[in-house]
Amino acid sequence: MSLRPAKTWYVMTPKSFKTAGTSCQMVADVLLLLPLAKTYSYLIPKELEGQVSEGIQVRCSVRGRPVDGLVLNVRPPLPDDPVLIPLTGINPRTPWPKDLLELLSWTARYYVAPLGVVAKTAMPTVFAKRAPKKDRFVRFVKDPQRTPKSDRTVTVIKAIKAAGAIEISEARALVEGGGDIVRRLLASGVLEIEERDALGPGPVKFPKLASPLILNEHQSKALDHILAAIGKGYSGFLLHGVTGSGKTEVYLRAIEATLKMGQGAIILVPEIALTIELRQRFQERFGDHVAILHSAMPESRRAAAWDKVLAGQTKVVVGARSAVFAPVSNLGLIVVDEEHETTYKQSDGLRYNARDLALVRGTIAKCPVVLGSATPSLESFQNAHDKKLMYLGLPNRVQARPLPEVTFVDLRYSESVSGERLFSLVLRDALRQTIDRGESAILFLNRRGFGRFIVCKTCGTAIQCPNCSITLTHHMRPEKLTCHYCDYSSPVLQECPTCQAKELSIIGFGTERVEEEIANLIPGARCARLDSDTATGGGLDKILTGFRNGDTNILIGTQIVAKGHDFPKVTLVGVLFAEQSLAFPDFRASERTFQLLTQVAGRAGRGQSPGQVIIQTFKPEQYALRFASAHDFLGFAVVENKLRKERGYPPHAFLAAIEVSSPDAVEAKQEAMRIKSYLAQFGTTEGPDGRNIMVLGPSMAAIQRLRGRTRLHILLKGPKRSTINSVLWKLYRLVGNGHGQVRISIDVDPQTLL
Repeated sequence: MSLRPAKTWYVMTPKSFKTAGTSCQMVADVLLLLPLAKTYSYLIPKELEGQVSEGIQVRCSVRGRPVDGLVLNVRPPLPDDPVLIPLTGINPRTPWPKDLLELLSWTARYYVAPLGVVAKTAMPTVFAKRAPKKDRFVRFVKDPQRTPKSDRTVTVIKAIKAAGAIEISEARALVEGGGDIVRRLLASGVLEIEERDALGPGPVKFPKLASPLILNEHQSKALDHILAAIGKGYSGFLLHGVTGSGKTEVYLRAIEATLKMGQGAIILVPEIALTIELRQRFQERFGDHVAILHSAMPESRRAAAWDKVLAGQTKVVVGARSAVFAPVSNLGLIVVDEEHETTYKQSDGLRYNARDLALVRGTIAKCPVVLGSATPSLESFQNAHDKKLMYLGLPNRVQARPLPEVTFVDLRYSESVSGERLFSLVLRDALRQTIDRGESAILFLNRRGFGRFIVCKTCGTAIQCPNCSITLTHHMRPEKLTCHYCDYSSPVLQECPTCQAKELSIIGFGTERVEEEIANLIPGARCARLDSDTATGGGLDKILTGFRNGDTNILIGTQIVAKGHDFPKVTLVGVLFAEQSLAFPDFRASERTFQLLTQVAGRAGRGQSPGQVIIQTFKPEQYALRFASAHDFLGFAVVENKLRKERGYPPHAFLAAIEVSSPDAVEAKQEAMRIKSYLAQFGTTEGPDGRNIMVLGPSMAAIQRLRGRTRLHILLKGPKRSTINSVLWKLYRLVGNGHGQVRISIDVDPQTLL
C-alpha cells in the first residue's frame, strides 16, 4: 500500500467497498484522524463518484485497518502520484463548513500541533464512529384483526392512523401505558417502525417578550455598531460593560438580527455553569434553534447536537471552549462572553485559546466577533487601543442601578469571630442582617476542601502527595486527604509519617470549613456549596437553580460563583481572603486577582435592592485590590500595563513555554538543557528577528513534581509572533512530543507559567 502525503487534510465514514484496483478518475486529499501533521491521497472509486467533496467524512484503509478522515481537497491525478488505493466509504453527512476546515489548518500551524490531533479535538469522540442520528417514527400499516377492548389502544391507533406516522416517543406519551400498547401493536403488524433523517425545527419564531426590555443609550449605541457590521465581513468588537450593564441583552438582539438574515451564530461562555444558565434565556428567545455544547455532556448527546448543527437544523450554538469548532454553516456572528477568562485556554493536549480562535474564525468566515467583559484582558484592551478591535463601552448598570458599595476589612487589626480570622465581626453581622431581611448572600473563597493541609506539630512535616510536590488537602465529606492535581487520595493519617508523632494539626480552611462555620454563626442560614466537588453530575444545575429560587440563601463557592451569574436576590458578597491569588508566582497574578474580585463583587445588587461587598484581606493597600474595590478597570489597566511593558510580558511581547517532564529527574534536566541549546541554535537562523528571541531557563516548574513526573520549563520571549512560531516548528520537527519516558509539550501564548 502506498500513501502519498498531500497538501491539505481529513475526517471519517462507514460503508466498505471492495474497489482496490478500480479505475478512478479523481483523487481525494484526506486528513486522517490520527496524530499526523500531513495529509494523504486516496483514489475516489467509481461507486463514490460525485459524492466526495471538500469537507465530507470518509473512511480509509491505513495498513489494513479502517481509519476515519476528512476530505480537504478533490483533484485530478498528478503525474507524480504513486499507486494510490481507493477510499473504502463515505459518511452520509453534510460536508464540514469550509471556514471550519481552514480554522483547523490555522490552529495546527499556530499551536504547533498535528492536523489530525486538531480535527479530533474539534469533534465529539463518538461523532466519527457512527452514522448521523435518525428520528424513529411509528407508521400505521393496517387495522387490527379484532376490535381492541381497551379504549387506550383505540386512542393510540386513531391518533397514529390520522397522522399517518408520529414520533415513537410521542406515540408512547399518548396515553398512560402507551409504551406497552405501541410495543404490542408493532408485534401484531398494526404499526411499523420507520426511520427518517432528523428534521430540524421550522422557521425561527421571535416571541414577543412579556415585558420588552428597553435598552439604555449605551446599549443602543453598542448594538447599532454590531448590527451595522452583520453581513458585511469581519469586524472585531470589545464590549466593555460593568457588571450588570446588560451585555447579554445586546448579544441576544445581535443574534436575533443574524438569524433574520439566514445566518448562524456561536456564543462562547467560559464555564459549563454559565452554559446551563444561559440555555433557558436563549431557548426562550430562539426555541429549538439553540444547541448546547460542552465537555460535561454525554458524548452521544454532544454528537447528536453536532449532527443537527452540521445539517443546518440548529442555527445557534451556546457552549464552552470547544464550541468554537462547532460546524455552523453560513456563520454570521461569534460572541465570546467573559472574554478575559483563562478557562478559554486548554491546559493540556492541544493548548488552544478559544477566544483567539474565535477572532481567527471570524476573519476566515467574514463575520463580526464580539468580545464581552466587565474586566477585559490586557491583550484585548491593547488591541482596542491599537484599533484592531472597536471599543464599545457600557459604563452603567441597567435601570441605572448603582454598583455595590465595597468595604475593606483589614484582618491585621479587625476583630474576628475566632483566632483564625475566617469571619470578621463586620462580615458576620452583615450576613445576619442580610438573612434577617430575607435576602441572599455569596461567600467567596477560592479554595475547596476543609483545611489546606495537615502538619505535624512535633517535627513540622506537611503531608504531601506521593506523586506531586504539593500538600494534600483535607476534606470532610467524605473524610480523606486529596491531591487537587492528580486526584490521589488517602485516609486521614493518625500519625506523622516522618516521626510517628500523633499530634497533627489542620492548617488553613476551604469551602467545606466555611460551610460548617456558617451553620454555627447564622442559625437561619440555608447554605449551598458550589465548587468542583459538588458541581459534578447534576449537582451544578441543582445548586444554581436552588439558590436562584430561594431554596438556599447563602452560596459558598470558589471562582465558579464569580463568573457571570445573575442572582437578583443577592445583596451581599463576602470575600474571605482577597489576596490569596496574589501568592501565585505568575506574571498574571495581579490581573487575575483584579478580575476575580471585580466579577464576584458584581454579583451583588443586580436586583431592586442595592448591593454591598465586604473584602477581608491582610493587604488592603495592594493596587489590584484597591482598583477592584473602586470598580476602576482603567486605573488598574494603566498601572499593570506599565509594569508589563517594563518587564517584557504580554501584551508587549509574545511568549511560548516548553515543558519537559520525566519520571527520572536527571533525564528531565538533561533533555531540557538539550532543548535549550536547540532553541538558541534555531534562533540564530531567523536573522535579526531570531536574535531578539530570549530563551529563559530551563527552570523547575512552580509545582516541580506533578503526577509522578519532574517538570522543567523553558520560556521563549520575543517581539514577533511569526519568528517564535518558526523556531517552535523547527524544534517540533526535531523532537516531536518526546521519546521514551520524556514528554515535551509546547504552549503558545501561555496563560500561566505554573
